[in-house]
Amino acid sequence: MPTSRQAAGRPDQSTILKHIPEREFLAQIAPKDVANAPLPSFDPGVFDNELLKLKLYPTIDPDNPNVVKEPEGNIKQGTYVGTQVALTQAYSRIEQTFASLFDVLGIEPTLPRYTPLEEQRKLYHFSSYPKNPDGTLADYPPHLQTIPPDQSFTPFGIFNAIGLIQTQVILQKLTPDEDGFLGRTKKWLLEKERAAAFGGDPEKGLKIQDVVEYNKYHRKFGTDISSGGNIGLLEDWYSDRRFADQQFTGTNPATITRASTTWIDAFSIAAKTGGYDKWVTALGKADPASLFLQDGSYFRKACGVSDPAAVLHNKQPGSDDNWAVGAVSLFQLYEDGKLHPVAICVDHKGSMEKSVTIFNKRMTPADSTSGEKEDWPWRYAKTCAQVTDWMRHELTVHLTLSHLVEEAIIVATNRTIPMDHTVHRLLYPHWYKTLSLNAAARATLVPQVIIDLVGVSPEQAYSFIRDAFDTYDFVGSYVPNDLRRRGFPDTEEGLKQTRYKNYPYAKNTLALWNTLHTYVKSMLSVAFPTDASVAADEHIKDWAHEIKTAAFMPSFPEITTLDGLVDAVTMCIYIASPFHSAVNYLQNFYQAFVVARPPMLCQLPAQSLDQLNGYKETDLVASLPINRQREWLLAAQIPWLLSFKVEDDRSLLNYAASQWNVYKYKTSPAEQKIRDISQTLYSSLQELQKTFYYNSTAMDKGSIPYMVLDPGLTAVSILI
Repeated sequence: MPTSRQAAGRPDQSTILKHIPEREFLAQIAPKDVANAPLPSFDPGVFDNELLKLKLYPTIDPDNPNVVKEPEGNIKQGTYVGTQVALTQAYSRIEQTFASLFDVLGIEPTLPRYTPLEEQRKLYHFSSYPKNPDGTLADYPPHLQTIPPDQSFTPFGIFNAIGLIQTQVILQKLTPDEDGFLGRTKKWLLEKERAAAFGGDPEKGLKIQDVVEYNKYHRKFGTDISSGGNIGLLEDWYSDRRFADQQFTGTNPATITRASTTWIDAFSIAAKTGGYDKWVTALGKADPASLFLQDGSYFRKACGVSDPAAVLHNKQPGSDDNWAVGAVSLFQLYEDGKLHPVAICVDHKGSMEKSVTIFNKRMTPADSTSGEKEDWPWRYAKTCAQVTDWMRHELTVHLTLSHLVEEAIIVATNRTIPMDHTVHRLLYPHWYKTLSLNAAARATLVPQVIIDLVGVSPEQAYSFIRDAFDTYDFVGSYVPNDLRRRGFPDTEEGLKQTRYKNYPYAKNTLALWNTLHTYVKSMLSVAFPTDASVAADEHIKDWAHEIKTAAFMPSFPEITTLDGLVDAVTMCIYIASPFHSAVNYLQNFYQAFVVARPPMLCQLPAQSLDQLNGYKETDLVASLPINRQREWLLAAQIPWLLSFKVEDDRSLLNYAASQWNVYKYKTSPAEQKIRDISQTLYSSLQELQKTFYYNSTAMDKGSIPYMVLDPGLTAVSILI
């Protein structure tokens, strides 16, 4: 047990659900005027762009690396990059490079190097896809075959060093000493096992509440935007409300979709077959526009499993049996903004008739919650839905549609667009560390961690990843198009309706899209004043063709107009910054408490409704990785590692302030335009800080605050 002082400093229910008072929040956000904004460090992408523009880089002879030509440029009056702040930063980065050399043998330079387009093409090669040279299926979508030297960071530069060291212990499958974290966990579990064995009473064995109590005092220190708190610290973490809220404000708020009439009819039939007469009537009366779905029915097809009734199962060598499920969850969205879970098909096996579907005993959000805690069949079904969403989020929404889609664009861009081209300069700051980070994920995170946690084989997992990439709709994923496709308003005014008060992700992501869209259009218009100037640019034409063909992304648009170019560039920035931030930086809060959102089931899923209705707490416990120390720690450790709060100088807001400072004293008309555009971007982002605070406080009382997309917290690139 912690001391009273220690306990007082840790998050609990009251602090987690509490917003910072308005006056205090407004006092701590960025200054309104960009001239007054603190600049802890230049955004590295902006800094590198300026060094390249000023030709402050050495040129290396590609035929003889020992021949180095001194930089052509020099610091001139009116160039802000020559001030003490910038010079200090440059020195710091050189120092860091040497530190990497000595500490972790990191030999890759961090200062920028201008590379002509023909040399870029030699460095940037796509991996083979969809098959390897030997004819086997590729594990991953098209990516950089070999990391270029000036893009390769050591793992210690990608992850927080402390987190990496601790995670390596687990990855190497070493057991810490008994005095370590694992030792205390082990002792605690053994005590519970002994109580059950010698007492002869199953009720003395491990229970969900034991895990809840353990979570209060055995957690990582706070490194994320939630200061180390997690959903398990809430008394009602298991409730319908928290389950429903996560569809709008959890780690994966971008897949809930309006239910089609086909799905509504299927659930209505399931209600009738299962004897849920009240739900048959309720669904018949419900407005179809109020019914929404989280659809995992495609899992087996995406995994390359032809039999729709096949069991999704995996057992890695030296590990335990895991099961996966493709659950389908039906929700009703009320006019007052409350989202309520209606029914869950725990594992869709080709049709609802062949699957197990259970309906909620609580008909509306206003129904009594007194029986929720002991409704074990329904709690099991919600667990199945969370297992489905964990796999969908980690392997597709997060890894594929963010990291891997962006990498395909990065490689194609470097193969077709010169570094001094406007499009390259616009995108470059939003790619900081992404290539090396993705390489680390492919080499370690997925094969050594994720594959061991999900309930499908490695081959099925890679098929699942490829399916997400192959079916990705680039244009259809533009935020307004995506919201409209999923059954939500595609305008900021439309989302102001009370019905969407608890969906701040939709409001915030659309606002950021519009802000970035305005910024990108202003920046591109400097170099491309007309549609004809866009259509005439051979590099842009080559860019689109390369992405559509070599990157295997046919949904990327043909670009012949300024608006088309603006949309595409905005999307590239959006994926790397707001979208990745939304699906990454809440992982620790929702996934570190493993029983609330497990990556797998630990026993065969329920095979009939009668079986499911007979489930007790022991059945749910047996389905969770509570007694599996290694998998439990992996499932808890990885979200902690990936959720480190963005440093101030890597935020979207600091990017805008950095660029304004770079152009602050420049005198040419074009450069003054960029200065003014940067100031407008900064002002818009600063205003959105307040807007997002009010969007969060406008949610129903007791909602978990949603501030992950605050521009001061939103990463400028895929940093981790």
